[in-house]
Amino acid sequence: MRSRWLRVKGYQLHWIEAGYGPAVVFLHGFAGSCDDWAPTVDWLARQGYRALAVDALGFGHSEKPVNAPYGLDLQSDLYAALLNTLGIEQAVFVAHSMGGKYALATALRHPQRVSRLALVATDGFVEPSPLTIIGGWPIVGEAILWLSAHPAIVRAFLAAAFHNPEPYLTAELIERGRAAISGTANRRALTSLSRRYAATDLSLTGLRARLGELRIPILLIWGAHDRVFPLSYAETARREIPGAQLVVIPHCGHFPHIEAVRPFRGLLSGFLAPVR
Repeated sequence: MRSRWLRVKGYQLHWIEAGYGPAVVFLHGFAGSCDDWAPTVDWLARQGYRALAVDALGFGHSEKPVNAPYGLDLQSDLYAALLNTLGIEQAVFVAHSMGGKYALATALRHPQRVSRLALVATDGFVEPSPLTIIGGWPIVGEAILWLSAHPAIVRAFLAAAFHNPEPYLTAELIERGRAAISGTANRRALTSLSRRYAATDLSLTGLRARLGELRIPILLIWGAHDRVFPLSYAETARREIPGAQLVVIPHCGHFPHIEAVRPFRGLLSGFLAPVR
């Protein structure tokens, strides 16, 4: 597995990559990073694909500019430009949570770049919480993130995201969650992103109203016991995305690719088979 950096449209992006063959791009969720997808990238490379997991701008090892115009336009433009720079004409996008709305934006704004979408517990169909809005206030937002980075709080948040948390709440996972919202650069970038919530929301940007334009195969994967984005949002996504297939994994929470590895990989393998 290779760790790579590249300046794209003026911003430094980081991603991990492995394998050769049809390209599959993985996008992580909020407070996540490409490391969340590392085991899947390694597995998929062995199946004959070129797998790339990208750190979104403001996350992981990608640049964290405070004054960037964070939003669906910028993020989708960066993904399309990255593919162009790498000489990848089209890719399948597999995206979790927050990454799902970035993937949908890319498919709508750069349809020639996206051949298929697998959306895992995708964001884009929920109303913003008061905490999300408050998180954009410069001092208050950073203070909330500072408090939230306490290991006990990180552990509690992660525990709520799994149906059966104990096997998955490793020290490594908790540390990754803590590191994602720790440090001045991370906190300022996340606060800046929250401050531009309207630009990152599918509805407020008008992109949700355009979902009917999508003409590619789309698979929705959801955990039956997702407490972050409950199944009602999965049904909303299925209704609004033309031809989307919804598969619900039992005994699983918000992270099917971690908590239900075998069924998740089985679904993904079948979904990717036509692009071989």
